[in-house]
Amino acid sequence: MNAIITIFATILRITTLFMLCGLAVWIAWTNKTKTEQTNAFLDEQVSNGYEILQSSKDKQWDDIASKKTLFKEVFLDNQPVGLNDENPLENALNDLKASENLILRDRDYNEKLGVLAMEFGPPKLSGENSPISLFLWNSEEKVWKPNPNAKPEDIASLKNPFSDLSQFPKHDVKKEDGSVIPGVSRENRLRTVMGMLYRNRHDLYGEVASLRANILERDQALRESQNLFSDMKNQKEEWEAKSNDFELKLQNTEADLAEEKKLRQDEKEASDQQIMVLNNNIAGLEQQKIESEKMHTAEIDGLKEEHGAKLSQLQREIKLADSAGYQRGIDEMLAKQQGGVEALAGQEDKQENPFGAKQDGPPKKPDVVMDDSTELTMMNDYGIPSTIARIDSRSGMLMLPIGSERGLNQGEIFTLWKGTSEAARIKVQSTQKGYSLAYILPEFGQPNRLRPGDIIQIVPEKQNTL
Repeated sequence: MNAIITIFATILRITTLFMLCGLAVWIAWTNKTKTEQTNAFLDEQVSNGYEILQSSKDKQWDDIASKKTLFKEVFLDNQPVGLNDENPLENALNDLKASENLILRDRDYNEKLGVLAMEFGPPKLSGENSPISLFLWNSEEKVWKPNPNAKPEDIASLKNPFSDLSQFPKHDVKKEDGSVIPGVSRENRLRTVMGMLYRNRHDLYGEVASLRANILERDQALRESQNLFSDMKNQKEEWEAKSNDFELKLQNTEADLAEEKKLRQDEKEASDQQIMVLNNNIAGLEQQKIESEKMHTAEIDGLKEEHGAKLSQLQREIKLADSAGYQRGIDEMLAKQQGGVEALAGQEDKQENPFGAKQDGPPKKPDVVMDDSTELTMMNDYGIPSTIARIDSRSGMLMLPIGSERGLNQGEIFTLWKGTSEAARIKVQSTQKGYSLAYILPEFGQPNRLRPGDIIQIVPEKQNTL
């Protein structure tokens, strides 16, 4: 009995020892696996971070850094740019955007960003309400791999989506009713926050690019303002220079005006003096006029007396002529009585005057010498027809619408026939091509019957000779 107990005790000790060894081996194996999983997770996050940072692309980042520096230098230089010139800041920004797009628009970068910038929440539940982990451990490759049957959600905001531990515990929690609240592991929480950082970094690059574009627009407006200010400054300097010229010209003009004013004042004083002299001369002339009128009146009175004396003498002569005529009439009657009709007829022939015959109209051109080509064109012995342009009865002047081109010459005397009567006799004062001015000679015809527009015959006057 004791031997059986001893054997059983030995077996139990051996079994316990194996169990302890197995537990130790399991614990060691579990600890090793956990360590491998933790290291693999940490290595994965480090690798993901460097891939998002694109740290292996040294040349591209150096190019971006140099173009950032160039952009800042051009911005700080702030040199004015003409309206039609290229904007160096815009060129620098375009170069910088092109360099950054080589990284931020790279396909590998965007694919990696799309995978990592997610919310890695609690495991999804399958149809049997069993949790499906978002990542699976590959014991052979010693890496975590995404579960193709589970998909994480997009990042909604930068807040902690799993801060409420009652809903999102760090480990699975079994309720009293037997249901399980899936936990969000620390690894997934770290994956989520790293994804938020990646997304936030990418968005900040976009905001920086937008701010640079705004800076460019503001810089362009500022450069335009600078150009306007520069133009206004130049215009101000030009106007100041012109203002100085204007002031100098104004001073010269004021001096000229003062000199001109003095000259005009001197001229006014001289004019006043001359007016005074002229007034004195006018007064003297008025006095001379009065004296001349007195002398003229005295001369007229003398002429009247002389004319009266001559008139008396003529009246006496007329009386004597009438007496002689009366006596001659008596003698003629006696002669008729003594000598008969022949003596009287011979006496009548002696008294007949060939130049005293009165004409019954202006001279007419004979039909045998009529020439249509020269008629009414040039002055001839039979005259030419015309009209009266103007007539002034007070001054005794008239104007004819014909002149030297029709044969009217200065100083010649013509007779104006109106119808069958001799209306007036004129003497040409002046003649031009197209018109003539003439005096109306007194004591001939009836010039008061002439009116502007009357049709007249202008006949040259000839001296009658024996």
